[in-house]
Amino acid sequence: MMTASYFQSANQLKQEGKLEEAIASYRQAIDQNPNFYLSHHNLGEALAKLERWEEAVTFYDRAIQLNPNSVWSYYNLGEALAKLCRWEDAIASYRRALELSPDFYRFYSSLGAALCKHGLREAAAALYCQAAESLVKQQRWDEAESCYLQAIKLNPSVKDDYRNLTETLTKQQQLEIAIATTRKAIKLAPENAELHCQLGKILTQPNRRIEAIESYQKAIALNFNLEEAHINLVNLLIEQAEIDEGKQKQNTPSLEQEALFNLGNLLIQQGKLEEAIEIYQRAIAIKPNWTAAYLKLVEAHMKKSWNFYDVGKLHESINSTERAIDIYNSQLEKHPLGNLGIRFITPEYFTNWPWLGAIGHLALNIDIYIKMGILGWRPQHHTILLAPPEQVINPCLLNYWRRYLHIITDPSLIERLLPLAKTMRCLEHTLFHVKIAQGQMVDVSYAFSVVQKQWEAEKRPPLLTLSPSDYERGCNCLQDLGVPKNAWFVCLHVREDGFRAEGMITHRSADVNTYLLAIESIVALGGWVIRMGDPTMKPLQPRSQVIDYVHTGAKSDWMDVFLSTSCRFFLGSASGLVSIPLIFGVPCALTNMWPISARSPSSQDLFIPKLAWSEVENRYLTFEEALAPRFFFNLNSKLLYSWGIKVVDNTPEEINDLVLEMLDRLEGKVQYTEEDEILQQEFNSLPTPYGPSAFNSRMGRSFLHNYHDSKRKPIA
Repeated sequence: MMTASYFQSANQLKQEGKLEEAIASYRQAIDQNPNFYLSHHNLGEALAKLERWEEAVTFYDRAIQLNPNSVWSYYNLGEALAKLCRWEDAIASYRRALELSPDFYRFYSSLGAALCKHGLREAAAALYCQAAESLVKQQRWDEAESCYLQAIKLNPSVKDDYRNLTETLTKQQQLEIAIATTRKAIKLAPENAELHCQLGKILTQPNRRIEAIESYQKAIALNFNLEEAHINLVNLLIEQAEIDEGKQKQNTPSLEQEALFNLGNLLIQQGKLEEAIEIYQRAIAIKPNWTAAYLKLVEAHMKKSWNFYDVGKLHESINSTERAIDIYNSQLEKHPLGNLGIRFITPEYFTNWPWLGAIGHLALNIDIYIKMGILGWRPQHHTILLAPPEQVINPCLLNYWRRYLHIITDPSLIERLLPLAKTMRCLEHTLFHVKIAQGQMVDVSYAFSVVQKQWEAEKRPPLLTLSPSDYERGCNCLQDLGVPKNAWFVCLHVREDGFRAEGMITHRSADVNTYLLAIESIVALGGWVIRMGDPTMKPLQPRSQVIDYVHTGAKSDWMDVFLSTSCRFFLGSASGLVSIPLIFGVPCALTNMWPISARSPSSQDLFIPKLAWSEVENRYLTFEEALAPRFFFNLNSKLLYSWGIKVVDNTPEEINDLVLEMLDRLEGKVQYTEEDEILQQEFNSLPTPYGPSAFNSRMGRSFLHNYHDSKRKPIA
């Protein structure tokens, strides 16, 4: 009775703030009954209010001894120990309190604070997240938000638990709170891609679509491998495409407009491009916001550009492309998503030609596009490549680009995205013309060299490297073909006309038999030769250490990539396949190159061109003449012949000399004379249609000595 009286009196005094009198009464209660744990606990509380922490610790300890399950005694002891900066002891007390009462959020936050003071920030963040979880269950949103934000401040990588809060808020229709909370979190952790992705999910409402797209773009920019962000972004873009398509259908053109539009389409089909352009301009004058008519006008200018290109009118071709781009971009600026930095690379560039079916374009066009973005030579777009599987010549190579581009191969997704993609293409980067730094439009051959020259000047490595899995299975396959382990080999590819069965670019082909001397040199030095290409090629005669790979069952997309990137060097001609070793950084010895501008953009490569014989003047064109605009990137054999120009293949001796020079370079044995260097500098100083030369590769030494005055006849 006396103990109860002292204890009750002390409690009353403590409540009234008479702490010294309360302490005296608690001591009297303890004297009367030293085994009543609450007297010790409450005395500790009174002492703590007076900041007498050491004494408070003593009485909390005694309360715990008397009642080991006293949750609040452990918690208060932890608080007192924290005031004394005895962090390890405080952490132990908080942990025991949590073991006894795991659902009380304050315990988590206090332990988190102690862990943070002790330097254990990640552990502290986890505790704040647990405190927030407890508060979420109680729907105490403000306090939960505070705990999560504290967790993110301590550990910016916090994502999963934070997502639980925003998802809960969203489910409770607390959307604005969820958005505001997520944005606060992003301020604390701006580099956390998952937070941006989470914000995108919350913003995916009919009236917040643009903001959601921006959030997903930011998430992808921070973590390109964040699959969820890619998927959600594509879904939003599909929704936008369907909305835009619906608007177009609602805004039906008049009979007059439709008649003009159809006439323009017919004229394009007939190749009457100037007339088509005039018709589309009349249609646009009647209906200025008619997007479809603008796109067809762009198509007409692009086809006009390619017609100029085919007849060697390089500058006129570029001017038409630039006109098309100006019209296109004027429409892109009006598009709801036009300023969000999203661009598409589509399966075709205003023609029906499937460029993904050409290995050179799949390799070099994408390589230069990505490098320009990294160098800052084009806007930093989020680029989506639509790649129908049936059009992709090498799926293995395409997959290597996934680390840089969002590639869609699903046919149904492609079909749904095409309406949007056609209005948001990256038109400054087409198959044949590229807009490089300072806005200059050039053909791709020059662009490759300019970009690669800057890339090498900054000592940047190749974008792609062979994966360990592809390397391992390639080595196994190579041994199955009979090549000993650790043997070195050279890949050989000589373009023939059978693959595309067309007469327009026969000047790029050559006879594989003219390479037999070079093959013998490689074999004599202990190397193997792997003949690359496609099954339409005429078979090689069987030879020791020569594998006619194209006529074996091992031929596959991934083996093409392995061989092209694992050889000592690649011996090739003017074909797209040589692009694979180029983009993986493998040295190349390129032969029978025409036009001369098609030489490799890499400084580690050697090349020799075909010479151009003028049947009208009975002489060879000089190298300077062969670099004139009409020849600079001419791919039309029939046009060359109509001008009286015949290109002459390299001789077996010329090819062999180039191979021997490459082997000497790779072994560090080559020694170039002063005359060699002067001749190279003279050749590299020759003007191009765009000004100074930007080429990096070196012309073969013997060939340059023989033909630096290329007006004379070839040496027999």
